[in-house]
Amino acid sequence: MSAKSDVNGLVVNTKTIAKMFNMTERRVRQLVEEGVISRVAHGRFDLIDTVSKYINFLKLSSEGMDENDVTESLEYEKWLHEKAKREKAEIELAHLKNEMHRSEDVEKVLNHMIMAFRSKMLSLPTKLANMLVNKSDPKLIEALIERDIHEALQELSEYDPSMFIEATDDDADDEVEEDDDGSQTHTDSV
Repeated sequence: MSAKSDVNGLVVNTKTIAKMFNMTERRVRQLVEEGVISRVAHGRFDLIDTVSKYINFLKLSSEGMDENDVTESLEYEKWLHEKAKREKAEIELAHLKNEMHRSEDVEKVLNHMIMAFRSKMLSLPTKLANMLVNKSDPKLIEALIERDIHEALQELSEYDPSMFIEATDDDADDEVEEDDDGSQTHTDSV
């Protein structure tokens, strides 16, 4: 009968890492200095993270990369990570400044605009038929049709960033209420 233990989140000391990797404690500290592995505290290592990083280091080393190349590769990985964090922060900042909108908000506003445009376009034949029934001048007919088409197109050209903010605010007004039986009900505030 064997005892099983969960190693997720297990923190070990330098001596344990040195024994696992069959190296001196000094070499473990060198690997930390080189950025190959990292500590969670002074002389303490997350077991899973450390083993994973060391295996990656060995893979890169076995691919013919010398220690400098491996270190450069690790620095590149760190640079990529920092770049991704910076891009994420820039996106969040743009969203906070209302320079960028969530795709759900854009979809909601554009659907509303397109449905209004569609409605106007579909009502044109009926509206124009009644207006043009007694008209015989082609130039006048053309001008009336063009006027109504431009009126319908105006709906699409009226971009206003505040429409997206209002869409976000409308979503924030949606609430989830808990019933007496403990179940949750989604309601829209009016």
